[in-house]
Amino acid sequence: MRGNLTALAALLGTTLMTTPLLAQEQARGLMLDPIVLRAGTEKVASSVPQSVTVVDQDQLDDLNPGTIGDVLANVPGVQGVGSAGFFGQGFNIRGFGATGSAASEAGIVQIIDGERKYYESYRQGSLFVEPDFLKRVEVLRGPGSSTLYGAGALGGVIAMETIEADDLIAQGRTNGGRVRLGYASNPDTALASAVWGWRPTEGFEAVAGLAWRKLGETEDADGNTIVRSNSETPNLLLKARQQLGDHYVEASYLHLEADGRDQDFNQIDGPQVGLFPNFPGWGVGNILTRDQTARLVWGYNPADTALIDTRVTLSYTNTIKDVQQGSNPAEPIMPSLLGRRDYALWKLNVRNVADLSGAGHEHYLTIGAETSRQDRSSTTISSSHPEAFTRQNAIYALSEVTLGALTVNTGLRQTWQRTEPKDTVTISDDRVSTNAAEPQIAAIYRLNDRWRVFGSAADVRRIPTVDELYDGFAGGAASPDLRAEKGRNLEIGFSYSGGDLIAQGDEAALRVTLFRNHIRDMIVRTNGRAPTPAYENIDRAYLRGGEIEASYASAGWQLGASVSVVEGEDQDGATLDTLQNNRLMLQASYQLSDNWKIGARSTLADGREKADGTHRSGYGVHDIYATWTAPDSIAPGLQVNFGVDNVTNRDYTPATWLTGPAAGRNVKLTLTRAF
Repeated sequence: MRGNLTALAALLGTTLMTTPLLAQEQARGLMLDPIVLRAGTEKVASSVPQSVTVVDQDQLDDLNPGTIGDVLANVPGVQGVGSAGFFGQGFNIRGFGATGSAASEAGIVQIIDGERKYYESYRQGSLFVEPDFLKRVEVLRGPGSSTLYGAGALGGVIAMETIEADDLIAQGRTNGGRVRLGYASNPDTALASAVWGWRPTEGFEAVAGLAWRKLGETEDADGNTIVRSNSETPNLLLKARQQLGDHYVEASYLHLEADGRDQDFNQIDGPQVGLFPNFPGWGVGNILTRDQTARLVWGYNPADTALIDTRVTLSYTNTIKDVQQGSNPAEPIMPSLLGRRDYALWKLNVRNVADLSGAGHEHYLTIGAETSRQDRSSTTISSSHPEAFTRQNAIYALSEVTLGALTVNTGLRQTWQRTEPKDTVTISDDRVSTNAAEPQIAAIYRLNDRWRVFGSAADVRRIPTVDELYDGFAGGAASPDLRAEKGRNLEIGFSYSGGDLIAQGDEAALRVTLFRNHIRDMIVRTNGRAPTPAYENIDRAYLRGGEIEASYASAGWQLGASVSVVEGEDQDGATLDTLQNNRLMLQASYQLSDNWKIGARSTLADGREKADGTHRSGYGVHDIYATWTAPDSIAPGLQVNFGVDNVTNRDYTPATWLTGPAAGRNVKLTLTRAF
């Protein structure tokens, strides 16, 4: 199939941008060219010199996701890492994020409502999100977003946004909301949620949401249990915003709390009984998962000057896993894996966007500074989960200039980091200080109202994490002399966005991106014993590939196709073990009437040769869905979503998973009532 994907990529690339101003694009109303919020100033996707995908509210409704992995399953260049279970999910973007070792998530910046999320613990997932609270997700592939969102985004940025009052309150009303009931067969899931928005005055608005999710088991295509999640998961969302003249104040709090009972400790691979001689499995436990994101924002945007649009954010995030023995003595958890592990992070960020535009040009300059302190702690002393404090300070600037048909973005981020091990770390007391400068430049040129070409270059530094510096698992020594990973990424591409292409009133969009990422001083685990450090830098590695996204809408039809290809090798020519499947993804939906919509999605994946000589077979997975919106005369505001994932019950394992298989057929039904 690899040759077929390559041929299709070439065909799409040779077969198929729009005006530079956001106002002009909004006036055209192209639904296939969404606004991107996380690429500096707001702009439509075709105006961004970067490979970007937006999953909006309509797409979320069609997907009817049970996990964040469901949300990202059809995004080109992104593939899940771990399992289909709610608590075993991580991600790989363009070959970054699936190493099977500590810090595998560090090359991807994951943010929710602007705040960075990071969690790493043995045999656990890295991101815990209630998808029912999401309104949109943006995936910016490649390191072009490191300037604004954090050092080391070698793979890219996954940016999640939660529900706002505007999403709930109808025009002319002061309040509104929705209630939802849902069921899915695999993973075995039940959902009940309620979200309410309130705007009593023009200057004040608030949102309150509560979602309860019951999680059971995930099964493969043969009906065998893969992972037991066995938990009840209440989730809370609170938001408020008060406008005070030119000033505003915002506060938000997002809370997920999962109380697991006899839950698999290993949420990535399941029990794995017999993995080693006489190995009884990883065991089951009573496991608490808690994820918190709190923000307080002050903003100042005076009407009499365009030079000041200031936003100051104080935030606190924490992800906690508390593992206790379960009730089944035949499935014990190793004592070294018990206890509570925290990632508490305080951060202060100050940012100003100045509009320096003048006659004949637009110029937006974003400057900012942030300081943060992360406390990584564990109640059980473990060489594989060292405790430490990590302090970071950073300054950054992004300039976005449009002159005629040309837009040029230049950015620079300078980060200083100091890592200090706690007394529980016995293999080292070295404090490690390092810094990283990350410049980038990107340009996009409008050939005409529909076509654009773009290119970018970014130099990114991923600073070593606590695990890589102080992990002594399997007897390795500390690695305080590690150098930062250095990624030099080059991208070129073109985009198209226009209407009346085949039929009057139709719309089409296309983006083709090719990339090459040269990684120097790549950090890898040695698996050696002291005095060999647990981690070391290798000379270099190369990643290259591309993405194609094409969509078309006409007369009730909406069609989409995407191709993602990535290849990589180290300095000796050996294939990297972090590569995802090359994939072709197809989507189609048809609005049968005002009340009925039907659709289907397919993923066709190439096989992948792994670095250890094993082979992951290719696969084809197909999903179907239907949406019924009740007429107002029957039940105003009622919507029913029905779907079947993996319709053919295909047995497969993605290349980024350490083990497998993936989940079998999943039948899901959701009832939503807006009020």
